[in-house]
Amino acid sequence: MSAQDTTTRISFYVPNARVGVEYAARIEARGIEGQTLIVQEVEIPVGFGLRFDPGSGELRGTPLTAGDHRLPLRWSSGKGAGHSGECLLIVNPDPRSLWRVVEPPEDAPYRKPHTDSRLLQAEEAGLIAASRRGRSHEHAGRFREDDYRIALDAENGWSLLIVADGAGSARFSREGSRLAVTIAGEHLLSSLRGDQGAHLNAVLANWDTEPDASAKTLGSAFQDRFHDAANRAIQAIEQEAATRSAQPRDYATTLLAAVVRRQGQATFVASFWMGDGAIAAYGPRGRVRLMGRPDSGEFAGQTRFLDRAALADQGFARRIGLGCFQDLTAVLLMTDGVSDPRFETDSGLADPGRWDALWDELAPVLDAAEPDRALVDWLGFFSPGDHDDRTLALYWLKTKED
Repeated sequence: MSAQDTTTRISFYVPNARVGVEYAARIEARGIEGQTLIVQEVEIPVGFGLRFDPGSGELRGTPLTAGDHRLPLRWSSGKGAGHSGECLLIVNPDPRSLWRVVEPPEDAPYRKPHTDSRLLQAEEAGLIAASRRGRSHEHAGRFREDDYRIALDAENGWSLLIVADGAGSARFSREGSRLAVTIAGEHLLSSLRGDQGAHLNAVLANWDTEPDASAKTLGSAFQDRFHDAANRAIQAIEQEAATRSAQPRDYATTLLAAVVRRQGQATFVASFWMGDGAIAAYGPRGRVRLMGRPDSGEFAGQTRFLDRAALADQGFARRIGLGCFQDLTAVLLMTDGVSDPRFETDSGLADPGRWDALWDELAPVLDAAEPDRALVDWLGFFSPGDHDDRTLALYWLKTKED
């Protein structure tokens, strides 16, 4: 067999690369056994992002161009003249570059901005919330289905945080989530003012001396308030559905809510949890108290939505969370667009280390010149396979430096 016949059977290969991802791989030869081949040089296009290291026989760098690239090379067997060959390098595109950003139809009802954010400041604490359309909705030309509401009543000391995630299968869920946070929020705020609010404050003031009695009274009071707030939200959805000859299920949404008040050096939290996502009292570092548990179905994407059957459920009281916490850092509410990529499973949700990692990312956001806009940007983090709308609302206690 001639030398030319031998070289025609030799091919070269390297593992696939991805645009924007650092790469290092040795060029390997196929088609010959018992002999070491040396790649002497590789022709790489200018601006391609890779270089050839003759010492290691590796391609290194960060590829910038997707596609199937046949790279000419020279090789030898350690003796005699060198030979020509080529190596196929497949560079996969950055997944983010494949997503389109499509605007919804101009005549679509219930228009909603693709991002929204708000920041409220008090002497001891701050409230912030942000929401943005997920990549899947960008790609499909749909509106954001999440919504939120935050409020801070400086006169009575109560703060309110609500997030809602409209069902992806419900055609008007973006309006269902808006109605839920708006109507439930209005009722909760009104129930914290005047004589009702004064009574709650008086009971809360006795928490240290009569914790069991205070917890029982407040638990009953907030169960009634959250039930009434959810009921009013459902009524509003039913009325809106009737105006469009639609069904209430066309407006299906989750609803997660919390009210927060400082009591001395402690922080009181009462919460309501209907659906997936998460509500947590976080801090100090290494500690987290989940204020309930997500409604997860047998299959991914399944959850429980706000409806009359949920209100009539004898287990409704289990949806109410209550606690008075020392050394608290923050209260966080999030839709599953945030909780799924950050915690992945229910066990991950209960892992303090993951909450520490999340807080390490959020703390610089809160210190930004415009924290609410910075939070919108943060919500745009890329997580393969997680492209849902994302909404996060949090109450955080300021340090002396703040």
